[in-house]
Amino acid sequence: MHYIVMDLEWNQPLSHRSPQFKRTGGKLMFDLIQIGAVKLDEQRRMVGSFNQFIAPGCYKKLHPRISRITGILQEDLYGAPGFEEAFGRFVSWCGEDFRLMTWGCDDISVFQQNLGFYLGEGREMPPVYDLQKLYGALEETGKNRAGLQSAMKRHGIEASMEHPFHSAVDDAYYTALVFQRFPDAQAALEHPQKARALTPAKEKRDGMADVLRFDSLSQAIGSLPAKNPNCPACGRRMAVPEGYAPMRDQTWRALADCPDHGLVFVDLAVETDAQGKRRVLRRAALSDQQSPAYVKTKHLQWAQKVKQQNGKEASA
Repeated sequence: MHYIVMDLEWNQPLSHRSPQFKRTGGKLMFDLIQIGAVKLDEQRRMVGSFNQFIAPGCYKKLHPRISRITGILQEDLYGAPGFEEAFGRFVSWCGEDFRLMTWGCDDISVFQQNLGFYLGEGREMPPVYDLQKLYGALEETGKNRAGLQSAMKRHGIEASMEHPFHSAVDDAYYTALVFQRFPDAQAALEHPQKARALTPAKEKRDGMADVLRFDSLSQAIGSLPAKNPNCPACGRRMAVPEGYAPMRDQTWRALADCPDHGLVFVDLAVETDAQGKRRVLRRAALSDQQSPAYVKTKHLQWAQKVKQQNGKEASA
């Protein structure tokens, strides 16, 4: 029996209003572009590795954000097999008797969606176990999911130039090193994963809206829901690095970044309901523009805008 530690990289559409996303976004939100894995024997000794680029079938042009984060270039995917062939190679490499593991649940959710889209909805992944969840149980972090780099630091594992982060095979390598530090390998089998459904936001212009339990903006802006809003596409918690600044329509806006979906606009506004009660409504919507230059410039502009607002409040 072998342990297979897997990691994935995937592409996203250049815009959620692109023809490709409008056609397939409900069934495929992300295109897998790399499968990386490390194989360990029953004593958790590394005995092999797997690294396969995949030519995306729907979102063929790499999103600039994905290239920047992963280091994968468009030319790296030229000549790469499509998903079906790449998946077949991975299955052959895994062998017959293995336990598949990842760090967190995002990878298997994207993998399962690609399986269903390219190979038919009846295709299911084998059981997958969550090493991130096991780490949380060992370290008693509760529901907080620790990042891989945090776990590496905890176990004294240093990164090297030979294994850059955000390359699937190298992240799998680091995950395997952390797994080797756990006292009982079989304990991982107590943390099975379940793929979650990936669905796009229903309306990109308005994004996701919810009501906060405040009746004034001053209370809402300092609250945890305002400081850590959810991505409208996947629901992931984000941070607002600069803070909130007023808009012309009495709305206060902040910027946030989702690792998978990019720049998000978060707006807070006071509304009055049918009973005449004031409430703060929070809206989050993906930016139509996601190029690295645009996102960087927008954050710089917003930092200046928030700074100016803080100066006005201080002198008032």
